[in-house]
Amino acid sequence: MDKQKQHRFRPSLSTLILIGLAGGIATGLFFGEMVSGLKLVGRAYIGLIQMTILPYMVVSLIGGIGHLSYDSAKRLALTGGLVLLGSWLLAFVIIFVLPLAFPASDGGTFYSPSLVQAAAVDFIDLYIPSNPFSSLARTVIPAAAVFSVFLGVALIGVQHKTGLLDVFSAISDTLTSVAKIVVKLTPIGVFAISANAAGTMTIDEFGRLQAYIITFLLATLLLTFWILPALVAVLTPFRYGEVMRSCRDALVTGFVTGNLFIVLPILIEAGKKLFAQRSRDTEDTDRFVEVLIPISFNFPNIGKLLTLLFVLFAGWYTGSSIGLTDYPMFSTLGLFALFGGVDMALPFLLDQMRIPSDMYQLYVVTGVINGWFATLIAVMNLYAFTLVATCAAMGGLTVNWRQLARFAAISLLLVMGTIGFARWGLSMMISKQDAQLATLTSIELSPQVPTEVQQQAPKKLTALSNPGQSTLKRILERGTLRVGYREDALPFAFLDAEGTLVGYDIQLFHLLAMELNVTLEFIPWEYDTLVQQLNAGHFDLVAGGLIINTERLTNIAFSDSYMNVTVGLLVDDYQRNELKTWEQVNELPGFTIGVPSKGLVHHAQQFLPETEFVELDSYEQFFSANDGDVDTIAISAEAGSAWTILYPRYAVAIPEPHITKPVAIAMAQGDQQFLDFINAWLALKKTEGTIDQLYDKWILGKVDTQKAPRWSVIRNVLHWID
Repeated sequence: MDKQKQHRFRPSLSTLILIGLAGGIATGLFFGEMVSGLKLVGRAYIGLIQMTILPYMVVSLIGGIGHLSYDSAKRLALTGGLVLLGSWLLAFVIIFVLPLAFPASDGGTFYSPSLVQAAAVDFIDLYIPSNPFSSLARTVIPAAAVFSVFLGVALIGVQHKTGLLDVFSAISDTLTSVAKIVVKLTPIGVFAISANAAGTMTIDEFGRLQAYIITFLLATLLLTFWILPALVAVLTPFRYGEVMRSCRDALVTGFVTGNLFIVLPILIEAGKKLFAQRSRDTEDTDRFVEVLIPISFNFPNIGKLLTLLFVLFAGWYTGSSIGLTDYPMFSTLGLFALFGGVDMALPFLLDQMRIPSDMYQLYVVTGVINGWFATLIAVMNLYAFTLVATCAAMGGLTVNWRQLARFAAISLLLVMGTIGFARWGLSMMISKQDAQLATLTSIELSPQVPTEVQQQAPKKLTALSNPGQSTLKRILERGTLRVGYREDALPFAFLDAEGTLVGYDIQLFHLLAMELNVTLEFIPWEYDTLVQQLNAGHFDLVAGGLIINTERLTNIAFSDSYMNVTVGLLVDDYQRNELKTWEQVNELPGFTIGVPSKGLVHHAQQFLPETEFVELDSYEQFFSANDGDVDTIAISAEAGSAWTILYPRYAVAIPEPHITKPVAIAMAQGDQQFLDFINAWLALKKTEGTIDQLYDKWILGKVDTQKAPRWSVIRNVLHWID
């Protein structure tokens, strides 16, 4: 009797996994970053459980398809294909309504090199196994699946195949037994994974990323625990409770490990068992389940498709939302790109949608949480797809239109209620202050030298008293480096929130002055008088991200280029995707482009002869005093991105072909010694990595911050460690 009670109350695998999950979270919260070493245990567990999966998939596909007749294979392909298309359609409907949950928000973003880069997916290598053994060795799963499917289809027509099929069945059973042994280690693996995650993850990094995380989680829970299992209950003989109970272990294992691959054997066994419980199991149903799960694994599932929501979120986050007219292209690109995996698809789509692919780093921040829930919905999607497709192939669909209408109505109410609740909650949670704006207006100069900033340039343009004297010697004798500046030359020279002159060039000249052991004096310059001011000695060098062009070269000396910029246009958000080529820009009737000098007007008209150009006093004029006569301003993408942070209604369009221009330090002509000195100094700064650091800081907005130790009970509550 005692043995029977012990057996009766023995915890199931899913219960032990949940215990391991809870214990891991508690351990991580208690010890914090001290448990980061458990990451190795988690990796070892994942490696153990993965070692049989790829061989199992290959053997299962070949043997499962090989057992079928041609009629059964055709029926399975037809019904499975239709069900798969239906699941994709459902996923895209959910994806495209979920952005309604994002609160109304404006925001720009720093420049990203991805704006002028294009990603490429090699679908041939991904799906055509020119060397199947290489594909297996590199774990190129789609190519390995294609190879297995072709072998299985060919095996259908082989006459004397019984012995070979028996071998495949024996290998499949053996691999399943090994997998079951390893799965028993899941509570330990889950403990290690969850402890590491709870001990090292922080929530203060997320900010507006909450909009994506919360919306994604709500969508996965709704799909996993209502829409998909309820749809199976409507279309098949199985009840909702039966579906949920039969895949419980797979759901829990997939959720805590974040790995769909490792639950394939569990799903196959669960599907076979469910059909057997209803006395609907036949040789064909078992074969269908064995084939459908491995095959469908290689197609984008709803879990993967839902990650496309991040691209829509990234557009909202950066103020470059994807328009409704782009949804068809986005859907097609996203579907095919996901065949290559999420890590390949998201950067590719961000590039194609002209959203900074640096946003992908935010997605990585959500890695653990996102992986758990994406796998959760993927497990349910794979299971529901297999049950519906198998029943359809066997003629076992039982559509009750009344139940279907009831299911659709409840689902619609739940979806809209979830979106409304999420939008309300997120609008309360998300900070109203834009993080990019806070970064741009608070970047500090480091190091600094004593500085004097003049508000007006000298009125008289007088000649130098000693024109033959070296500029470098003059600087050292007076003890001051004079630099011309414009306060609207973002991000090269501008005023921060406290009115301090900062920027890429400003920081660069602080470094130069510090190394020359002199102070700094900044003097304003104007486009029309720049040459005269330089020749009069009002300043020694010029700040403001000056682009080298032929006209300027005839009047000004330039150092070697310290960076390149890409020519773009600053336009209203809705025009961002309309100006994809310079030819399209040139053909727009009545389209006017503002530029900050007459010289640039003449220069630009050479490239766009049909376009009207208007001279502006400053870039600020376009934003503050534009009466609608100017549609856009010509500006570098690097500078334009910074302006979008201050004026988020605008976005940067970068028409093709991309036009790249060099940026350099300007100075008066005639002093070769000073020019050589500046060139040698810039080369030194490049070698030391200073130029790259300034680029990351002022152009890309990557500001280093001191990261505090992760909160933990042992440190912050018990104070046992510092």
